[in-house]
Amino acid sequence: MATTGKRDGAAKPGAAVSSALSRGLSLLATFAGAPVWLSNSDIVQRTGLPAPTVARLTRSLTGMGLLHYSAHRRRFRLAAGVVRLGYGARCEAHLAERARPHMQRFADRHGVHVSLAVLDRTDALHLEVCHSASTLVTLRLEAGSRVPLATTAAGHGILACLSEGERETVMKALQVRDEEDWPQAAEAITKGLDAIAVLGFSRSVGGWQTDVNSVATPFRSPFHDGAMSIACSAPAGHLPEERLDEIGDELLVLAGLLPGQDTEDLDAFEMA
Repeated sequence: MATTGKRDGAAKPGAAVSSALSRGLSLLATFAGAPVWLSNSDIVQRTGLPAPTVARLTRSLTGMGLLHYSAHRRRFRLAAGVVRLGYGARCEAHLAERARPHMQRFADRHGVHVSLAVLDRTDALHLEVCHSASTLVTLRLEAGSRVPLATTAAGHGILACLSEGERETVMKALQVRDEEDWPQAAEAITKGLDAIAVLGFSRSVGGWQTDVNSVATPFRSPFHDGAMSIACSAPAGHLPEERLDEIGDELLVLAGLLPGQDTEDLDAFEMA
């Protein structure tokens, strides 16, 4: 009898990519507690991966600048690309750690959630989120949470950090992803960017969730090359529309207090 469904056990789209990524990361991790130089056979022994897989992965990782191959030693070591990744992670961790006390005080004083978000493709990725200790209401936002760029104040703040060329590239990607709702999304982005140009911050009334209001401002720091924003969000009952301008003005002050806004912060970080 003919069937139209997929066969049981069929590989899901992206499964091969996920497996290759997992193996590649596992291979890189073997260098953490190993001698500087490792051969393919060394890696096979340490990871248990098949020799052909290791050969293919080391070749790919070398091409990506994450491994360096010495023809003389016939071995590999970590390359500068890994250092750049580590530096980027260190920058983000340092920024979040230094910003957290300021963000928490702001959240407690105003009864809101304060977040620091960075551009990640077509989303705003939260690096840090501070919840108000004065309310039990949460928005299910934590570090690592994502929200849309197009319909959130945090997203508008991030877009405002980009150059015209960078913003155009992101806008095209957003249009492809949200083609059906693009007219409304594009209108929301334009409105948010216009508000930032005039006020320094963007307001969103029910843009992300119908009962949640928010305000955000662009944020730039020498600790991180990416476009970022600082945002405040809360249920509409805690953050009514008439309070958004007041909170927005306070948010501009907060952004000026965060690390990286003076040369002493940057000098201290680079010497650490």
